[in-house]
Amino acid sequence: MFESNDTFVEEAVKVIESPQDRAKKTGALIATMMLLFATVSFSRGFLTVIMAISLIVLAILTIILFMNKNIEYEYDYTNGSLEIAKIIDNSKRKKVVTIEPSEVKMVAAIGTNESLKFDHVNLKTYDCSAHDEEQKDYILVAHSEAKGNDFKVLFTPSDKLLTAMEKYNKRDIYRG
Repeated sequence: MFESNDTFVEEAVKVIESPQDRAKKTGALIATMMLLFATVSFSRGFLTVIMAISLIVLAILTIILFMNKNIEYEYDYTNGSLEIAKIIDNSKRKKVVTIEPSEVKMVAAIGTNESLKFDHVNLKTYDCSAHDEEQKDYILVAHSEAKGNDFKVLFTPSDKLLTAMEKYNKRDIYRG
């Protein structure tokens, strides 16, 4: 039988829609409906063309806003390398970031002393968390050799993923 010492963990987290997202959707829908009413009721001559074009643009933006809200993040952890991909509407997959074990500086639960050190530090941030109150979010701080700068990733790993990460970065994982 074939045995392997490879570490592989794959998991996906679904992003929970925030109240701000719902407010944006509602606002865009109300604005589209109001512009439609105004176009039908009050437009005359050249104003009709301008309002119709505005209505089409706003309607397209509203449709895009409603369509791109089924978002998941997929975490693939293979032998110390973490790759995070964004999946939109179960059809479009976009790689967000790949982190090698040598690049990891720290992984800590948000709200712990270790994570608070990076609260007000101005770093490029990738928010790949579920935004779910029932799940614990973590912050991962890493240094990119290719870009020559630090960055942070907000994500929602499972215990299985954290245990796998500890195998390669034992001193850098703070569970809180």
